[in-house]
Amino acid sequence: MVHDRFTGVCRPASAVWLIVWAACALSGGGTVRADDPAFALENSLVKIIEQSEPAVVSIAKIRPAPYEPRLPLKPLEGPPSDPEHPDYQPNSYGMGVIIAGVRPGEKFVLTNYHVVQGGPVFTKPDPGESLLLQQAGDGTTLFIRFADRRSCYASIIAADPRSDMAVLHLELTDAKIKADELKTLDWTVSSPIRKGQLVITLGNPYALAHDGSASAGWGMISNMSRRPLPWTDERQNRTMMYRLGSLIQIDGRLNLGISGGPLLNLKGELIGLTTSLAAIEGYEKSAGFAIPLDDLTRRIVKSLVSGHEVEYGMLGIAPVTMTFSELSSYDIGIKQASAVKVERVARDSPAERAGISYNDIILSVKGIPILSDFDLMRVIGLQPPEEPVDIVVWNDSNGRFTVKAILSKWSVLDDDGIIETVPRHPAWRGISVDYPTGRKKYHKDDDRYRRAVVVTKVAPDSPAQAAGLQPGAFISEVNRIPVQTPNEFADAVKGVRGKVELRLWEGGRISIEE
Repeated sequence: MVHDRFTGVCRPASAVWLIVWAACALSGGGTVRADDPAFALENSLVKIIEQSEPAVVSIAKIRPAPYEPRLPLKPLEGPPSDPEHPDYQPNSYGMGVIIAGVRPGEKFVLTNYHVVQGGPVFTKPDPGESLLLQQAGDGTTLFIRFADRRSCYASIIAADPRSDMAVLHLELTDAKIKADELKTLDWTVSSPIRKGQLVITLGNPYALAHDGSASAGWGMISNMSRRPLPWTDERQNRTMMYRLGSLIQIDGRLNLGISGGPLLNLKGELIGLTTSLAAIEGYEKSAGFAIPLDDLTRRIVKSLVSGHEVEYGMLGIAPVTMTFSELSSYDIGIKQASAVKVERVARDSPAERAGISYNDIILSVKGIPILSDFDLMRVIGLQPPEEPVDIVVWNDSNGRFTVKAILSKWSVLDDDGIIETVPRHPAWRGISVDYPTGRKKYHKDDDRYRRAVVVTKVAPDSPAQAAGLQPGAFISEVNRIPVQTPNEFADAVKGVRGKVELRLWEGGRISIEE
C-alpha cells in the first residue's frame, strides 16, 4: 500500500511503481541522479516506446449514420463525421500492430477480431482493375491512423473468433503511402514470457489515439494461462481460446480501446496483444489481459497473414478433471496435483487409434503437465490437425506409457465468424472439403469419426452441383483412393482428367464430369 499525502488514504500500489519508488528512495531524498536505476529504467522505457510507436496504429470502425431528413437551413451539429478530420471521434475503436507477411514486401495490421468484427472483407481486384474502397454490406469501413498522422482504409484478410485475432489489408495506394515506409514489429520470435516481467503497452484508451499517437502504459505480468470468470458457466462456451486459459494477466487496468495494441517486453519484443474483451465479459475491471504471442499462437498469426482459416487440433475424447484426492488413490508414482480422466472415446477418433481408452488417466501432452480438462483442450487445440503429439497415459493394466496421436480438427461452431480469403486448397470442380470433424453442423460429439472428408460448399452451376452433390456429404474415396483429410483429397484429384468417381461414406457412388 502507498499513502497518498493529499488525501491521507492508503491505496494499492502496482509492483512497477514500488520498484521506482524504492529506487528513488535509495538514491536519497527523491533526487534522481543520472546513474540511478530509476533513471536508467526510465530511459529504457522511453527508448522502447519511441522505437515501437511507428509500428502501432489506431483503428476506427465506421458505420454509416442513419439518414435523418433535416430542414434545408438547419445547420448540422455535433462532432465531425469525416474520419480525416482531426477532431473526428469514432464510437468503435481499438489498436493494431503493423507486421510483415510471409512473402517479401507484405505489410499487414494484426489486431483483435472484436475490434474489426463486421468490417469489410478484402476482395482482390481483377487484373487491370484498381483497388476500390472496401466496404461491408452495410457500408461499414475500417479507418487506420498511423503514428505520423497519415491514414488509410483497411479490410479483413482473415479473422479467427476463437483466438480473437484478425489481420487487415492496408489500402495504401489511394493514400499515396508506400509499404516500405511502414515500420513493423517482429511477430516471429521473442524471448520466453515469464511471470514477473515488466511490460509496456501502447493503446487507444477512449479513442484518445484518433490522431495516431498511442498512449503508453506499463506494468508487470501477474500470471500466465489465466481465464476470466464470466457471469455464466464458461463451460457453455469453450470455443474461444481465452476461455481455456490462454491469456496473460497484467497487473495494470487496461481500459476500452486498448484492444489490439502491442504488449512489449523490456527488449522491445512483441510478446502479446492486449485485449479488453476478457475484462468486459469477465467483469474483471482491476486487471488487464493480453493474448500471448508464443510458439503455439504464432501458428495462428501465420495462418491469418496467409489469408487462411485457423485450424485447431482435436483428440476425440470427453475429459473430466480429477481432484488431488482422486488422483492420489491411484499408485501412479508422480507428484502431480491433478490430471484428466477419459470419460468417453469416440469411435475411430485420433485417441482411439492411438490406444487411449475409457478410464485412462492423461498426465501430460508434449511434455506439458495436464492438470485439468481446460489444460488438455488448450494444449491439444493449439496444435494443428494432423500434428503428431506424444501423450503420457496411465491405466491399471499397463501403468504409465506414452502414445502418439495424430490429431483431427476441432469442430467449427459458427462459420459466419471465420473469415478466409485464401483457401488452403482451391475448390475442385465446385467442391470444397474439410476434415470430417471440421464443421459442427455435420459432426456431433457422439458421432463416429468418419474416414472421409466432408463437403462444405458446392459452387453454383458447377460440375459437382450438376451431379447432385450437396454440402454435408462425406467422400471416402476418389477413383477408389481412400481420402480422410483435405490434403489427401487435393492429392487424389490433382491432375485428374475426365470423369471422376467419388464414393460416399453414406453409401453409393457419384461421378463428377470435368
